[in-house]
Amino acid sequence: MDGEAFGLNDQHQSLINNYLKFNKHERQKHLKFLELSFQDVVNQLNEPTYTKDEVEALFEQLKDLVSGEVTSESISTAHMNVLLLTQMLTQAEKWHLVMTLDFSEIQNRELLEKVKIMEESDGKLTLPVRLQPLDDNSGSVELLRNEIERLLKSNQALESKLSDTQSQLEDLQGEEKRINQLCELKEKELIELKEKSTILSDPPEETEDKEKSDSEKLLGEYEKVLSEQLGLELESMRQEFLKVQSQLTLAEQELERKFNQTAAFSNMKSIIAKKNDQVKELRNQLNNLQRNPTAPAVDNEEE
Repeated sequence: MDGEAFGLNDQHQSLINNYLKFNKHERQKHLKFLELSFQDVVNQLNEPTYTKDEVEALFEQLKDLVSGEVTSESISTAHMNVLLLTQMLTQAEKWHLVMTLDFSEIQNRELLEKVKIMEESDGKLTLPVRLQPLDDNSGSVELLRNEIERLLKSNQALESKLSDTQSQLEDLQGEEKRINQLCELKEKELIELKEKSTILSDPPEETEDKEKSDSEKLLGEYEKVLSEQLGLELESMRQEFLKVQSQLTLAEQELERKFNQTAAFSNMKSIIAKKNDQVKELRNQLNNLQRNPTAPAVDNEEE
């Protein structure tokens, strides 16, 4: 049956169909019990030894049995309907809704006929759509539906921004890693240059004074050029580091603003705090290298 036959969506219409199937199963079970009861009486009456009083007693027992079964089924159905209504009312109270019931609708022959057709067709027949009547609660329900749609859209937008922010944070972390690798590479180059300068500063004893003087002059010029080059590279690295640090700070502020009401806020804040400590340590190392870039070379020569 079409989900709009009673003005319900597909999910709710599926619940109605399942409930009809459940009731049909229960009804068939009770009918089977009654059929067996009648068959048992018929089998007993086929015996020619029964008197009139015994036959009347059998029918009296059958009447009591049928009456009790019908009463039990009616009570059970009513109790199950109460439980179903309780479930719906409980869900409505969670949304602060006040539900109303129109008991005249359950005796509406037109609607009952639709339910009958729907049950017989096993939910596959499409009935004409009946418009929902306007009542005092229609406005509040519509406002609630609009608010839910607005919140869903807002949630989707926040999830999209969160994904973008996380992507930016990953890029910044990758940039920070690249800077760390570059610093390690420059430190290795500096160590190699110091080793070469040590070799050049200790020529063999048979080297002539002129060659020694030229070597020392060349070494001085080489150290000067190296010092200038390292200074420029360190300054460039410092500027790039400050830029990355600024971007990382903005990203952290954005994440803090987006996550301040989420379950992942505390975890993300802890991760960012650790990254800040690493950034501070890296900045201190860069400042130390900038203040005295040739200090390690002098120490090695003295040793």
